[in-house]
Amino acid sequence: MSIPTYNSILFALQIGAFVAICVMIVSFFGMIIQWTTPRRGRHVLRLLLSLGIIAGCIVVQQSIFWGMFMPTLREQQLAEQAAGREKQLDESSVLKVGDPAPEFTLTMTDDKEFSMSEARGDVVLINFFATWCGPCRMELPHIQQIWEERKDNPRFRLLVIGREETMETVKQFCEENGFTFPAAPDPDRVVFSMFAHDLIPRTLVISPEGTIIFSQVGFSEPDVEKLEALLDEQLAGLPVPKDQPIAE
Repeated sequence: MSIPTYNSILFALQIGAFVAICVMIVSFFGMIIQWTTPRRGRHVLRLLLSLGIIAGCIVVQQSIFWGMFMPTLREQQLAEQAAGREKQLDESSVLKVGDPAPEFTLTMTDDKEFSMSEARGDVVLINFFATWCGPCRMELPHIQQIWEERKDNPRFRLLVIGREETMETVKQFCEENGFTFPAAPDPDRVVFSMFAHDLIPRTLVISPEGTIIFSQVGFSEPDVEKLEALLDEQLAGLPVPKDQPIAE
């Protein structure tokens, strides 16, 4: 329901309630004045009817507000937020969906190296975060869950990158929060700058062909659900190497 439609209905209900209040007031005083006459009953009936109409207007207004207007308003707000985030994503990104992912190598907290070139052929999930970033802290438990549910798939690769973080701060942050996903620092924003100018958290999915197929900034649970569905769709179409079976 649009705001103009809701306002029109609300205006009509207010007019109805106003008329009912006027009738109620007239009936009340008429009942007092003619209390000892047979006409008293007619005034009482009109008074009760007016109260019923007022109560009905309130019930209808509240039902429309909570049952129809608020859900529509919420949808509009979510759409506006999504449009705003899309604009932020577009303005802050160096690379966009459809662009080839850049080649880079980072040393992870377990002292192993992650190479984008070596990950070619796999589905790669990259997440940029910072230890001070509130939305990042909200998102990372979901990234951890994604890792736990898919880490046994040899065609899935994940790297969580700490923008402007050192190896020590990334290690400490992961240990304190119980994160076991592969993580690496990017202290000078070298890798981050290949993908974007600013804004975190930032999540990207790289296809087996090396193309960016998903990109988002910020955090929302619907986006996580969309991300998981995309990962599962991509992984479902990839054969598993015979020497690396998926653990059950």
